[in-house]
Amino acid sequence: MRALGIFFLLLTAFHTAHAQPQSAKRGLGYGYHSAEDMLALSRGMSWWYNWSPKPDSGAAGVYQSAGVAFVPMVWGGTPNADQVAAAIPAGAQYLLGFNEPNFRSQANMTPSRAAALWPILEEVARRKNLKLVSPAVNYCGDCVSEGGVTYSDPVTYLDAFFAACTNCKVDYIAVHWYACDVGALQWYIGRFKKYNKPIWLTEFACGDMPHDQITLAIQKQYMTAAVNYLENEPAVFRYAWFSGRNNEIPHINLLGNSGQLTELGQLYVNLPFSGSSSGRLTPVAALSSSSENGGTLPANAVDGNLGTRWSSAFADPQYLLLDFGSSKSFSRVRINWEAAYGRDYQLQVSNDLSTWTTLSSVVNGDGGVDELTGLSGAGRYLRIHGTRRATGYGYSIFEVEVYGG
Repeated sequence: MRALGIFFLLLTAFHTAHAQPQSAKRGLGYGYHSAEDMLALSRGMSWWYNWSPKPDSGAAGVYQSAGVAFVPMVWGGTPNADQVAAAIPAGAQYLLGFNEPNFRSQANMTPSRAAALWPILEEVARRKNLKLVSPAVNYCGDCVSEGGVTYSDPVTYLDAFFAACTNCKVDYIAVHWYACDVGALQWYIGRFKKYNKPIWLTEFACGDMPHDQITLAIQKQYMTAAVNYLENEPAVFRYAWFSGRNNEIPHINLLGNSGQLTELGQLYVNLPFSGSSSGRLTPVAALSSSSENGGTLPANAVDGNLGTRWSSAFADPQYLLLDFGSSKSFSRVRINWEAAYGRDYQLQVSNDLSTWTTLSSVVNGDGGVDELTGLSGAGRYLRIHGTRRATGYGYSIFEVEVYGG
């Protein structure tokens, strides 16, 4: 009991010292948290689920204090309303439906079977005052069949489910997706807009490439572009990365040892989110000491698109320079690095491109997302001046966000 009390004191101290806004949309599908895991992830995500109606034991006493909501799920089988309702903790607001029921290897339910069982979930939702999220679907290979139809297409499955469940209560649509291209993700989400219900993307990662080609850099690039889209897509209500620790897909883990975020985990909790741009300053031009090629020009670092990037020549020093047209006051800068990041660099301001004042110096940086806060300075020009590269490549930045006031 004493150890648990000390942990809660540390938790309170951590949030007092390090509290930052969380994305209301961002979550995680994972079921083996330690208390330390939940604390580390709480910096940037607001919810999680574990394919169960009750939270995993390691996080059960911590998640609420950490500001992370638990979302229960009825995975499959023949649920018992009394047992499910008793398992769901106080404070839950939503109930996720059956997991990939069109997969024979998952919940394995035909549309008519899922529809026949849905009133049980409705009864649980009524007792606990929960919103209901549809069965979570995806494209499958080994799929359920009914009436001569094999339900490999997720939309075809949901169409049949709703046809068999005409008066069912469904407040949201749940889907999964593992393609590695954000354009494909946009197309996929678009397919479900016809139901006129907010969408939960309850599993996503880059997983459909040959696994020997899925590098950490590719996962980071896909995550960055996908999160940017999901945060700004009005049809998406919630999304959850898969997963915390898992060996099915290379480089998808957000967690290393207990309480330690991987490089990908650090990126996930620090990526920008919708509504976090108050006070953002927009440069009128972007210049640089060099560019790797015509597809990695400096303007890419301030175009609002986390799928494009600036990259320099493979030498030190290099700089990215932003022109704001007139003198501005700077208070915060967020740098979203690609895999080729700056190990040592200075953030500098100037009014004449001749005399530079250093606002912040980074030594032995670790890439990912650098959040430089508490800045105090003004100037027309802001420069990221790199003096030591972390790799044999150049300096590469997906996006720079600058805030004033």
